[in-house]
Amino acid sequence: MRSGRGFTLTEVLVVLLLFGVSLSLLLFVFSKGVSSSLAVEERSERVSLLASLFWDMERKIFGAERIYIEGDALYMVTSGGSYYPGLVRCAYIFRDGDLLYFEDPDLSKEIYATEGDGIRIGRFERFRVVAVEGNRDLPAYDGLPRFVRVYLDDMVFTFETLR
Repeated sequence: MRSGRGFTLTEVLVVLLLFGVSLSLLLFVFSKGVSSSLAVEERSERVSLLASLFWDMERKIFGAERIYIEGDALYMVTSGGSYYPGLVRCAYIFRDGDLLYFEDPDLSKEIYATEGDGIRIGRFERFRVVAVEGNRDLPAYDGLPRFVRVYLDDMVFTFETLR
């Protein structure tokens, strides 16, 4: 039998080892939970951005009186402006991976005249617009097509005009 009331060095080291392993497992689980939560939040924000963009484009294209398409740019005269009442000129332009939005109430300028830096909508890998007439996709168009098809990353949106 032992005569002292203390712990041996082995017992102290075993307790510290168990405490360290428990703490490291707890931190690992916590960090995985935080990173998973951040990934879900990021995906949620992306879906929200895409839904907002979809509805905004649909409103503008449906209210369009004239559409001018040029590859990675969509210009419109529409009653569905976001910032000004009545008819406006607006544009979605893809530059260096950023989708930009422009809006101007001055209808005396050309439909494709944009000023300033535009409002950054989001960062995408791919953005392309075509007019759809019959069964043909037209990458360049001026007028009011029956449908407008937008390719955004790996998604395809088809919008109907009021024509």
